[in-house]
Amino acid sequence: MSSLFGQHRSLSLLLGFALACGAGIAAARNFIGYTGKGWVSDYGVLKGECNVPALIGPNKKPLPAQMAMVDVDAAFDAVLPNGKNDTARQLDAQCFGHTLELVPTGQAVRWVNPLSGNGVYLSPGAKSDTCRTYLGVLASSGQKSKFRGEACSTAPGVWKIQP
Repeated sequence: MSSLFGQHRSLSLLLGFALACGAGIAAARNFIGYTGKGWVSDYGVLKGECNVPALIGPNKKPLPAQMAMVDVDAAFDAVLPNGKNDTARQLDAQCFGHTLELVPTGQAVRWVNPLSGNGVYLSPGAKSDTCRTYLGVLASSGQKSKFRGEACSTAPGVWKIQP
């Protein structure tokens, strides 16, 4: 009987160790994006709200390596104008990119950029393996405007708005 108990205990310890190790591996990349890249956090986009305060690091600068993002260029500025505030543009680029990267077609994500005061509501669609369509609403200075377009992945986790 003690031999059976010893085998059971050994099996339990081995199983517990395997589960603990496996949980650590799974936690490293819980969120697999549209481009196939793994992400440590969804920053709330899968629940419908990009967690903007979590994106600002201790130096009050965005944390770009931790999120997918959209290239900040003229096409992006045409969709979400933030003037010359690079940090505000970066925050919007991260929420926009992470939404395209992780959120299923037809669901929506919203966020308010505290640096620009802009509110964004964004819903990604599907188009191909490397591109996604999107629909959105920008609330800025008391005005709401709708926007739509297409963004394509240029590298894992990097999106470019198509002009």
